[in-house]
Amino acid sequence: MKDTQTITFSEDMFDKHSNCFDGWSESYALLIINEALKELKYEGIIDDIAISKYACREIIEGKNRTEVCYAETDIGYFYLIRDMVDHINVVYNRWD
Repeated sequence: MKDTQTITFSEDMFDKHSNCFDGWSESYALLIINEALKELKYEGIIDDIAISKYACREIIEGKNRTEVCYAETDIGYFYLIRDMVDHINVVYNRWD
């Protein structure tokens, strides 16, 4: 996989998860990361990917639309961001 890649999903595709359109549990982040890895043609075993560090924060306190999540894995780190039109943007960065 390339050093940095981005992918956008419609959040509707994750509607079976309780955090769809509502919050960012670590399990929800991992579900999205796994789907991103499939789309990005990751050649390893996706089910072996685990999050080692995870945090979500509002950049502007009290404005949930500014929330960004950060997840570290053994293959790199990810940023997960919702936009204002029901999409989730995933940014993957490979470890150097």
